[in-house]
Amino acid sequence: MVSSRSLAQVPSSDGEENFVLETRSQERNSRRVEEKMEGKRRERKMVYQESDENEEEKERNEDDEERKEAGEKSHGVKPVGEPVKVTGKGKERRIHYRQFEYGGNRYHMEDSVLLNPEYDSEKPYVAFIKDINQRNDGRMMIMVQWFYRPEEAEKKGGGNWVANDTPEVFYSFHCDEANAESVMHRCVVYFVPAHKQLPKRKQNPGFIVRKVYDTDEKKLRKLTDKDYEVEIQHEIDLLVEKSMSRLGYLPDLETEENVEKTKISSRKVISLKSITSSHEAEKKATEESLKTTNDNADNNPEGTK
Repeated sequence: MVSSRSLAQVPSSDGEENFVLETRSQERNSRRVEEKMEGKRRERKMVYQESDENEEEKERNEDDEERKEAGEKSHGVKPVGEPVKVTGKGKERRIHYRQFEYGGNRYHMEDSVLLNPEYDSEKPYVAFIKDINQRNDGRMMIMVQWFYRPEEAEKKGGGNWVANDTPEVFYSFHCDEANAESVMHRCVVYFVPAHKQLPKRKQNPGFIVRKVYDTDEKKLRKLTDKDYEVEIQHEIDLLVEKSMSRLGYLPDLETEENVEKTKISSRKVISLKSITSSHEAEKKATEESLKTTNDNADNNPEGTK
């Protein structure tokens, strides 16, 4: 930024210095002349400094344009829109954007994408785009947050998790920088809590996340765990909420616990119905008995001989 640069100091001319030395040898009335010249020097310095700033800004803009063109010609990737920030200096300088274009497609921050793996034998990597920036040499780079397929995630005791017939991936907070041209295309990722049924794949194709993979501890955690750090918990809650709003209503899974609760509830209902029926039968019998007694009393009133 211009405001953070140190402005170059512009030296005064020899004539001005001689004049100042002469005026310093004079008495008090020379102070006014010196102040006048000092004002002129300050004015001239400001003009020089503004000129230098404009030149530097112009050169920097030209460098940015050349960098954009170099990136587009060399790699087929170009930034889209205005920069959101600039970081670093010199060779480490990066210009950050919200989106970029590659292969006729536009990609934005927070898009979920597939990336080309290092080896052809591997499946494409799944990731979120967390940052988009252009290096000093024009190459477009992205910061990605990785998902892990079960067979890619290492267990603490050794080995990996086994893939099943569902397109499940584990969410992680592991981030890396990657070349923007490694992006293959967008993909869809749904965050579904473990107690919910999976969406039907034909209606909602995409990857499913039910667990978080801790890359340090090499263990899995549930999305619904409540002992995450506040920021992480907030991020997970938002991802689940967003996914559920896209998927619509998903019924709860019929776990053994839920099935047992349902059976107990059903038994209670049946028992309650039996008790109610028994009470109603007793009530009806009592009413009939009273009616018979009353009828007999009417037919045989007291005092009749």
